[in-house]
Amino acid sequence: MKHLIVVNGRAGSYDPSFEAKIKEAFEGLDYEIYKTTGPRSVIGYLKDYLPKQKDTVRVYACGGDGTVHEVVNGVIGAKNAEVAILAIGTGNDFVKIYGGKEKFQDFAKLIKAEARPVDVSELTGEGVEGPLYSINVINFGFDAIVGAMGNFYKENGLPKGAKEGTNPYDYALKHDAMKHGRFNDIVVYADGEKLNEKQMLLATLAQGQYVGGQFHCAPKSDNTDGLIDVCVLKTMTFLGLGMIIGTYTKGKHLDKPRKKIVYRQAKEIKMNSPKDFDVCVDGEMIKGNKFTVKVIPGAVKVVIPA
Repeated sequence: MKHLIVVNGRAGSYDPSFEAKIKEAFEGLDYEIYKTTGPRSVIGYLKDYLPKQKDTVRVYACGGDGTVHEVVNGVIGAKNAEVAILAIGTGNDFVKIYGGKEKFQDFAKLIKAEARPVDVSELTGEGVEGPLYSINVINFGFDAIVGAMGNFYKENGLPKGAKEGTNPYDYALKHDAMKHGRFNDIVVYADGEKLNEKQMLLATLAQGQYVGGQFHCAPKSDNTDGLIDVCVLKTMTFLGLGMIIGTYTKGKHLDKPRKKIVYRQAKEIKMNSPKDFDVCVDGEMIKGNKFTVKVIPGAVKVVIPA
């Protein structure tokens, strides 16, 4: 087996001392280090690298959910690849279904552990350059607006009059999502069934169970069942949103039937809108007005420590 360790090599992010830890952990093994050069750089690298290898390659995604997402998109279709996760990023939602990031912070345990096949969701749509793959959660509506506008303010600065030092995502929540994010003209279909007639608040299409660092959005999801867990929250008042947010955060929103929540498990989801809307694919933001999401059972082998 070959071991390929993927680390964030961008200026200001790479810690040279980390290389010493890698050398110690992989002493005597066949290993290489790949330092990313920018967003999505590892995807093209893996698609070129893996077909040239005769042995199984265990690819270590050292970082958070964004790094895992890029590595997964790079190994898709490669039968000789496994994904190991060293959870050292700011967001580590995917590994929570296996006990949390503490189980995924030791190279020695990852080297010894076995890999298991898990499902991924494949997203296609107009304007998407090739399929995008999600190992965790695809979400759109209210929270995706926070993500998209927060990214915009982070890159371009806050509008004039905004208080200095304000978190760009907090600003996006209060000034964009709260004002315009509760009324999304997006219709969702699960295996042909229309799930909402009117405007929706938000929706999640899950293989994992957690999103946004704190929300247990898909408590019933099983990433080995060949299905996608679909949850649509219909448009509601500020009062209704305030009453349900705690329940949604704790993953209790599916404990009983609720008029404002539609839950299904499906193999194919379609979402359409008369205008472009933001979609978050494991943290990667895209935009469009027509998408299809399909499950690919057992598409990726993930290393799960005991």
